[in-house]
Amino acid sequence: MYKKITNIDDELLFTHAHQRELEKPNPVLLDSIARAELYIANTFIHLKHEAIHALMLSTRSVLMESRPILTGKFSLKELTTNLLISHIIQASATRLILIHHNPKGNLSIKDKHLLEATRIKDRLLEYSIWLDDFFLITKADSNSNRMNTTSLARLGLV
Repeated sequence: MYKKITNIDDELLFTHAHQRELEKPNPVLLDSIARAELYIANTFIHLKHEAIHALMLSTRSVLMESRPILTGKFSLKELTTNLLISHIIQASATRLILIHHNPKGNLSIKDKHLLEATRIKDRLLEYSIWLDDFFLITKADSNSNRMNTTSLARLGLV
């Protein structure tokens, strides 16, 4: 289903899932960092446990599916390319936004996030899948519902 494309101008063939996404009455378009941040702020504010979520998108950046990839206690090394690809294929997606949500901890950009994001991006490109962004999300403080959102793409790191 997926193959490596050497010419950037070539496009992947649309699957039935991609055709269905065009028929959605109100598709969620995540074609910019600002739109993705707004969607994430509205969607992930209520979650109480640490997890890595994936927003799987079509070639036109329409949200096809959102699902948790890792939950509970985990290491970023558990976020393997094979794990991601299995979820991406199930959703018939070609683009991906990853979200590391930690509502209780103080999540900051560390070298491990940068290394993992770069590794994942490079490995996914081998399958013609784009990693659009990797967000780090924490609560601003324990008494408020505000969230701190950091986009590695906005920082030029993804």
